[in-house]
Amino acid sequence: MNLLVLTLIALFGIQDTPAIRGLVIDDGTRQPIAGASVILVRPDALAAAIVASSDAVGRFAFEKVPPGTYRVLAEHDDYVRSAVSEPIEVGSGDSIANPTLTLTPSAVLSGRVIDEQGAPVSKIVVKALAGAVVAGQTRTNDLGEYRLFGLPPGAYIVSATRYPGPSIEGNFVQTPTPPCPDCPGEGTMRQSLTGLLSTGAFIDPRALTGQTYPEVFYPGTTERSAATPVKAGPGARIDGIDVQLIVR
Repeated sequence: MNLLVLTLIALFGIQDTPAIRGLVIDDGTRQPIAGASVILVRPDALAAAIVASSDAVGRFAFEKVPPGTYRVLAEHDDYVRSAVSEPIEVGSGDSIANPTLTLTPSAVLSGRVIDEQGAPVSKIVVKALAGAVVAGQTRTNDLGEYRLFGLPPGAYIVSATRYPGPSIEGNFVQTPTPPCPDCPGEGTMRQSLTGLLSTGAFIDPRALTGQTYPEVFYPGTTERSAATPVKAGPGARIDGIDVQLIVR
């Protein structure tokens, strides 16, 4: 086989290499999105997923794609995840160009949580509720501030809840413990009331008062049906969604 034939085979082999190349754009502005994570996945082989990043002009490419059926997903911290609506079929020698992924800018809701005296409260659980779905959840910082980000456009009920306090059950002080990053879920710490009293150890006053703190819905009601929905469009940044806690 002479050199010319070998060269032609090499050229055609490069040109016929199966590839998926496309573009990631903003759904509203139609501008390219840089730095999006683009995932190529086969429904029958999830572990073989391949990840690429869109470049400065929103382009991405997957070269030398084996034949099969694929879906392409894209995600970015400031956008709602998107997907190619139809599966992509890749055959031997195919070159598939320009699937376009459109990402919708996510919304952000923020505000403060204050107590009955108007002071900021830390470690309060704040949720954005869309029907029965918790679309976003966070906790307030030391200034009572919260920020719910990455929300799909929609109408949300915002709620604030104190984490349950300790209680006395029989001869035990029971303190709920929130889940930690490496823990499977919530738990409860049990301490002997007799032991605590005999040693003079600290007992959380909340265990003695029996006070409860109901879930409060924006703008300030314990009845979800009376809450005011917050409407957030694509890319919305809505501040001032403040909630005041209520004691029972």
